[in-house]
Amino acid sequence: MKILSSPAKLMTVEDYPKNAKTTVPHFIKEAEFIQSFLKEKTPQYLSELMEISDKLADENWERNQKWVPNPQKNECAPALYAFTGEVYRGLDALSLDTDAVAYLQENYRILSGLYGLLKPSDKVMLYRLEMGRAFEFDKYKNLYAFWKEKITQQLNRELNKGEIILNLASTEYFKSVDKKNLNAEVVDFKFYELKSGKPKTIVVYTKHARGLVIRYCAETNAQTLEDVKAFNYDGYILDDNLSTDKELVFCR
Repeated sequence: MKILSSPAKLMTVEDYPKNAKTTVPHFIKEAEFIQSFLKEKTPQYLSELMEISDKLADENWERNQKWVPNPQKNECAPALYAFTGEVYRGLDALSLDTDAVAYLQENYRILSGLYGLLKPSDKVMLYRLEMGRAFEFDKYKNLYAFWKEKITQQLNRELNKGEIILNLASTEYFKSVDKKNLNAEVVDFKFYELKSGKPKTIVVYTKHARGLVIRYCAETNAQTLEDVKAFNYDGYILDDNLSTDKELVFCR
């Protein structure tokens, strides 16, 4: 089983176990190539590209100038602990035991606009580069054009025969995977809040629930889709009527 999620805009390189194993991202050369173009961009360009304030644009311009492929220990963190958005609040990696972290190292991958595909132990520096932004560089119209084939091929290399992929990534990020050329069935997820008996999607809760599913899989050593269907954290229960073989729907 492979589990995919999106990264997060919020990041830290300060709060992680100091004895945590670290590795070099598989696509570090590609990340360095992308950064060679990002470093040339002005704060104004970054503000317009990412639709962020001048203050955030200045901050990310500085990050781009400082970015290096081989950072010092105090400049980076393992990807599992570096991202701190809502998905990662649900995952709460700092409270996982060693067996759960080992499970994630084997089964969990994070899609990234800069790094392509990350293992939990891969060292990342602070950055901001969303996959869906219209960033043109070299001969590429956008990041999808650069990453889709590379990410798909790497996933296929890592997949064992008969494995499934749990897609807990956003639509923006999963578009970087060529689903038609994947050597695995993909299972999507939806999370609903029941309001007056009617299912309703609330984005922040959906993001948190994605992290909870990842945590559940790690804590229960989930190996099959049937294992995943038993997910019941924070009051979520599988809705058999709404679910299909290719999409699991959880309500609470």
